[in-house]
Amino acid sequence: MAAPQQRLEVVGASRKARGGIGQPTPGRGRYPANLKSEHAAIAAKAHAVEVEAAPIIYVDVLFGGTTEQTIRLLILLMVVTCDPFAVALTAAAAAQGRYR
Repeated sequence: MAAPQQRLEVVGASRKARGGIGQPTPGRGRYPANLKSEHAAIAAKAHAVEVEAAPIIYVDVLFGGTTEQTIRLLILLMVVTCDPFAVALTAAAAAQGRYR
């Protein structure tokens, strides 16, 4: 067995051979400036998506089901309510044209 002093010398030599790999560096553990800006941009986009999807999620929670089912329900409601009005307006415009 090697003496403790010899072990320390071997460890010291291996540290020199590695060239300081694993040594603590100043500022380590902190994000560089460009990563901070990228993180902020991604967080802003995620917040914008959450804000945009909030009404859909609210209706989803209100009726239950998945988000896709809720979107399909809202589209169906828009078609059922808006399509008869479009037909009525088209018919009214066509009828008004006949009487001129």
